[in-house]
Amino acid sequence: MTVYVGSYGSGITVFARDGARLRQTGELSTVDPSFLVADPARRLLFAVNEVDEGGVSSYAVGADGVPRLLSSQATGGALPCHLTLHKGHVIAANYGSGSVSVHPVLPDGRLGERTDLVQHHGHGPRTDRQEGPHAHQAHVDGDRVTVVDLGLDRLCHYRLEATTGRLAATGETVVRPGAGPRHVVVHGSGWWYGSNELGSTVAVYRGDPPAEVATVPASTVEGHNQPSGIALRGDLLYVGNRGADTIAVFALGPDGEPRPVGEVGTGGHWPRHFAFVDDLLFVANERSGSVVAFRLDPATGLPEPTGDVVEIERPACVLITPD
Repeated sequence: MTVYVGSYGSGITVFARDGARLRQTGELSTVDPSFLVADPARRLLFAVNEVDEGGVSSYAVGADGVPRLLSSQATGGALPCHLTLHKGHVIAANYGSGSVSVHPVLPDGRLGERTDLVQHHGHGPRTDRQEGPHAHQAHVDGDRVTVVDLGLDRLCHYRLEATTGRLAATGETVVRPGAGPRHVVVHGSGWWYGSNELGSTVAVYRGDPPAEVATVPASTVEGHNQPSGIALRGDLLYVGNRGADTIAVFALGPDGEPRPVGEVGTGGHWPRHFAFVDDLLFVANERSGSVVAFRLDPATGLPEPTGDVVEIERPACVLITPD
């Protein structure tokens, strides 16, 4: 398997994995690729460029796993921080300008010109962080594209028309004021879960479209905390906590409520993102400049540090792909 780490200031770093140990095999210079996705079947890699004049880029992945730039396109927005693949298109969330852009992926892997740019409008109650819209994630569940907007306290739902590459609004989910939603995940049972960056909570949603039914604290550690990544592994929910510098683990019961299992330090500062492979978890600690490996306890699911650490400047995203 190949492991890619996108970062602020140090491009994309490529690693080969031997169990929990990562060995660097290459690197690619590109500006602030803070989120990555892959199309392993076509050996393609895609990245945002989180700068004021935001961009998205596509790469061909060689036999050695090292990506080669194929194309770059402007998103039409500022500071894109997340992207996803859907129906042959790349959908990017522009955090700075509060918009979402769509680009087709052409047969040769290059990105075509933008086919849509949807601008959000409004603000939230937090004048320091919610002075305007801040699209933070583009999430796909079936035919639904959900754009999580931290600035509006909204989950904005769309449907992508594949033939035109345009987004049609289908509704929205209201999040409690000032929560600042960041990312969502969807369990197979139909329950939705979201990390609330400003409220330091995990939101629980149910229904179609989903409606918020509960929230629980994201961390038990006292002091300022900003949840980051959120992920599902079976019936366990994992949440990264920046400030507390932990990964919190919750068990999900039939009623959908997350019940705390435990909370483990990440071995660094400001865990922005994490990824699973086999029984391992790799955490990108942005501010301490490290990617730390953990083994998951088979009984509890709690991460246990393996002692394997690689240093890298301001890591923001970990992507693990099959060879």
